[in-house]
Amino acid sequence: MQILCSDINKAILAKKKRLEVYTKSSLKTSNQKIEQVWKVQQEERQKLSDDYCKQFTGIFQQWEKDIQKAKDQEEKIENLEDLEKSHTEQQSAVQSELRKEMALFQKRILMDTQQQEMATVRKSLQSMLM
Repeated sequence: MQILCSDINKAILAKKKRLEVYTKSSLKTSNQKIEQVWKVQQEERQKLSDDYCKQFTGIFQQWEKDIQKAKDQEEKIENLEDLEKSHTEQQSAVQSELRKEMALFQKRILMDTQQQEMATVRKSLQSMLM
């Protein structure tokens, strides 16, 4: 009976050893698979993250360009408005100057006309008196 118990114990110990080896091997294989899956998932997440970063960087760069274009256009519009204001002021000054000159010419023409009429009247008076 002791031999039988001893054989049973040996068989149990052998099965226990095989179970430990199998369990260790299974755990090792499972851990390797898990690490491999985790590594692949990590690489895929990193790739997605990189792709999103590239897309957002492109979008933000285009946004910056659009903002700069808008600022440039706004500056051009302001410059045009300033130019228009300057031209309006110049036009007003030129018109004012022209009005003054026209008034002066009108006075000169009126004076010349009056002098001619006076000369004509004098000639008429002189011819009447003679």
